[in-house]
Amino acid sequence: MTDGPATEAPSPNVRLRRIARVLREWRARTDYKQEDVASRAGWSRAKQSRLEAATPPIRPADVVTLALVYGIDEEEREALFNSAQIAQAPGWWESVKEGALDADVLDYVQLEAEATKLRTFKVDVVPGLLQTLEYGAALDRASVPALPVEAEQDRLDARMHRQGRLTDDTPLQVEAILTEAALHVEVGGAEVMRRQRGRLLELAALPNVRLRVIPASAGAYPATGVPFSILGFEGSPADSDVGYVELLGRGVYLERAEDVRPYSLAFGSLRNVAMSPRETVELISVLSNTTT
Repeated sequence: MTDGPATEAPSPNVRLRRIARVLREWRARTDYKQEDVASRAGWSRAKQSRLEAATPPIRPADVVTLALVYGIDEEEREALFNSAQIAQAPGWWESVKEGALDADVLDYVQLEAEATKLRTFKVDVVPGLLQTLEYGAALDRASVPALPVEAEQDRLDARMHRQGRLTDDTPLQVEAILTEAALHVEVGGAEVMRRQRGRLLELAALPNVRLRVIPASAGAYPATGVPFSILGFEGSPADSDVGYVELLGRGVYLERAEDVRPYSLAFGSLRNVAMSPRETVELISVLSNTTT
């Protein structure tokens, strides 16, 4: 990348936007204008504007300064301070080679690393967090345009890093709903699919994973044909949910409560249509024992 006036500044990631939203909410509790806050904080109005616009960097020390200016209590101040530290701390994704993951996907896995719960709905594929390596590799090989050969292993490594959230010290609470079609599409062939079903049974036994399947007999259901995920952040000062709708080559983030709400309602309705976790395990077990 070259330097110069034509160089476009990188857009802030979703985690920084969440922190900036809290900073704006803090100021909204007062009668201060940006210039008032800047004067009290000892920096320029331009910096204050940058912080509220989520323009990197948002340093943890800046968060503390603003908390003191606004009179924020210690617990709330420390929570956002920690979020700011996490947002700028390097993670495993820093080693992902350029091109292995789309920019929107990198944003998503960073959010996923910070989230406490995930609700995800898939139409015809198994969610990434629940995929075996060979199942994921088969999906990658079907991509258009084709994934560069040198990026294949990097993407598989990233998938395995993500799955570490299922069994770490503070495991991600996952509720996944998928259609029965996802259990029948033979991604990678019959044997790969048999092992993928076995993996689903293993994960469904974890206390933090709830898996439900919408049977083919259910007919039309809420959000038909629209896969989406909702990430939750309990205990975070910016604890509002973030929605994610995956498209070809990119994703759309839903950060406003009014935008996420229809998806939350749809997910609740999908629960009512889907089998129970116990019935789901029974179905997958039957399919796993069926000769294909």
